[in-house]
Amino acid sequence: MRSSQLADCCSLLGVTSVALVSVFSLSSSLHGQSSEQLEDLLRFRNGDSLHGAFLGLGDGELRWRHSEAAEPITLRTDKIRRLSFHGGRARKNLRSPSFVELSDGDRIPGTLVSLGPERLEIDTEFAGRVSIPREFVSQIAPAPHGGHVQYIGPFSDGEWKIIPLPKAPATENPEEKADENKEEAEEQDPPEAPWVFSGGAYYSNGQLPIAVDTNAGDRSRIRFTLAWRNRLNAAIAFHATMERPEQEDKEGEDKEEENKRKQVPNAGSKFKEGFAYTYGHSYVLTIYSNYAQIYRCDFTEDGNADIDRLSNSSANLRLDEAGQADFEIRCDRTAGTIALFANGRFVSQWTDRQGYAGSGSHLAFASQNSSARLRISDVIVTGWNGMMDSAQSMETEDRDVVLLTNGTDRFSGKLESLQDGQFLIKGTYADMKVPADEIQEIHLATSNRIAEDEEWADRQRLRLLLKPHGRLTVSPIKANADTLRGRHSALGEINLKLRYAGLMEFSFGSSILDSWDDDY
Repeated sequence: MRSSQLADCCSLLGVTSVALVSVFSLSSSLHGQSSEQLEDLLRFRNGDSLHGAFLGLGDGELRWRHSEAAEPITLRTDKIRRLSFHGGRARKNLRSPSFVELSDGDRIPGTLVSLGPERLEIDTEFAGRVSIPREFVSQIAPAPHGGHVQYIGPFSDGEWKIIPLPKAPATENPEEKADENKEEAEEQDPPEAPWVFSGGAYYSNGQLPIAVDTNAGDRSRIRFTLAWRNRLNAAIAFHATMERPEQEDKEGEDKEEENKRKQVPNAGSKFKEGFAYTYGHSYVLTIYSNYAQIYRCDFTEDGNADIDRLSNSSANLRLDEAGQADFEIRCDRTAGTIALFANGRFVSQWTDRQGYAGSGSHLAFASQNSSARLRISDVIVTGWNGMMDSAQSMETEDRDVVLLTNGTDRFSGKLESLQDGQFLIKGTYADMKVPADEIQEIHLATSNRIAEDEEWADRQRLRLLLKPHGRLTVSPIKANADTLRGRHSALGEINLKLRYAGLMEFSFGSSILDSWDDDY
């Protein structure tokens, strides 16, 4: 590469200073340097990337260390799309499940301390004790997951397992076949990883499934965020064993017939039998842009797949060709019922009258279209009380709505205070004191919320994603490798510990296209 081309490259990325001996290193790192060698990753607005280590920022510039650079690199923040710390995993996860959600969508995890007429106080691991004006608060969640949390993630690469295709039967000349396969493999480019982890999410590059054992019990709520490119065609297996029975040899059957019988389709094939052979005893939810279906996966006594589609004519969806949605599956082994919610809206309910087939605890995802891509994130599996009714999305203009941890009991009124671990609520018919650990969520009246300040909206801002469920949007002042000082619209000036951050986003918006990273 000529020096003029290098200068153009550096100018495009907003490089303002870099040692001359490091220019080649910078250029090469933009073209395939392994993320395993370095902890942090920068993504630029033009699609380029740079591995290294975050050193700090201030005055519209970010300082970066590259392994082969003699001195730190200085980059303009307006050229940066996002920064992933440690592959998006964060050095430390927040422990408290409770949080306060603000009207702008920011989520502040921590332990609730007190609540008065004007302010709410919460003790956080990442910023100490902070005070929030009530007009900024939209939701208070002392016990947001209701039942016992069985799984939450993904947080790191390797946490989930990629499921390979079923093994093909042995050939007449296995050594000869192995030599042929070896020669073919040497002639081809290395295959692309079927799933790639980045920024707290898994991205698909094909049709192979990816699975994790969630330890799901008999009654479970499975929540996840699904994003997609091109036309949505996803398969989600749950309560899956990921095992299938061995098929026994039949007396008098020749080798060719046996191989043909035992060569089973995989989950990405057009044959739905592949669901059973891949996921074992399970249920498989297939989601398309305009409808959803559920398949019951079981086996006959001789080990052959037995697939049935649970009938329901009302499982309609209205999803975009490319987009994102929050899904929830509520399943009850004891009653044989399954319900689906999308973006907080009830979609459909199915009942398996043959008896519940899913006897495992695995959760798996797969794209059923080789050209389509999926992104899986924010997976939470909890216990469930079996009740379909929910007030999670219920908001009113002039009343606060309280949902208890049993998931069904709710009441409205005026939230007065929090003292000694108890909320005081002035109800329609009586005043009540309710322990905080018995309340799942409180949705505050919409009329009391403040609108976003126009001056604040015009400021340069960045968004920190804290693991596992925090989000803060701040106007940055200064940062080093460990701490960010910034100004928050509700919290004022605040110092944030970056060890809890998985991502720092410089460019963000409501569209999925704003946050989807083609190269992870």
